Amino acid sequence: MLLSAFCFASMGALSHDVAICSDWLEVVFARAFINFLFVAVLAVVTAKPLIIFSAPKNLWIRSITGTCSMLGIFYAYTHLQIAEAISITNTTPIWMALLVSFVTGTGLSYSVWAGVACGIIGVVLVQQPQFQQAGFAIMAGLGGAFFAAIAVYNLHLVKKIHSTTIVAHFSMIASIVSFLAMLLSFYAAPWQAGWTVQILLKLIGVGALGTVGQLALTRGYMGGDPAVNAIVALAQVAFGAGFDILIWNRSFDLASIVGIILITSPTIFFIAEQSFAQHRKGIAAVIK
Repeated sequence: MLLSAFCFASMGALSHDVAICSDWLEVVFARAFINFLFVAVLAVVTAKPLIIFSAPKNLWIRSITGTCSMLGIFYAYTHLQIAEAISITNTTPIWMALLVSFVTGTGLSYSVWAGVACGIIGVVLVQQPQFQQAGFAIMAGLGGAFFAAIAVYNLHLVKKIHSTTIVAHFSMIASIVSFLAMLLSFYAAPWQAGWTVQILLKLIGVGALGTVGQLALTRGYMGGDPAVNAIVALAQVAFGAGFDILIWNRSFDLASIVGIILITSPTIFFIAEQSFAQHRKGIAAVIK
């Protein structure tokens, strides 16, 4: 889990760096296409099916919302400071709580409302000095986290499909969409590609780090306690802050620090609450 957190934070930092001299859609395409190539080869080697257009509806929903999530998240990575971008895109647990409440028709608990309030206040604090200039990037990051919640929610609806097939379908859709968006963007407002060897290596690095991070994340959740793993995954916020300090010589004011804590704390609370509820059920079952 620590490896995945480091890889994802490094991917964000490298995306931010390469976007200075490259279009952000190139970064998204590199992330998606390299992931697709790796997973496609893995599927062929392990004799797992590659489902393309005949995929069931829920797999399409998972892939499309996952693609929307990737677009929003990488726009935030390339237009915001890394620590703030990672914090904002990690509001997925808050969106998940709201989504589950809406789908199941149950009312929101006080803890969920408190988590939503913390997240909103945290976003305002970390971006308050540059909210007008970075407003769209903030909305894109929050939108990416929202679509990630929908994508994750749909995973249990396609649990009979092998994970390699699911990831291959998602990364293929993300590759096609980001490539078409890149062409449309170039047609609407031509930009100079400037694909030097250094930029190409950075783009490949973005895709490679994302793939390794995804594999490490999957392995971590397969072999450890999900509650602990979810909290450890938030280490990417700390790694992101470290990159901001080491690479861009950035310092954090008190408002930014408090904002990051407020954004990430609901995740820790939700996971702890869920773990405690499961532990309590286990004790009740033993007593009976």
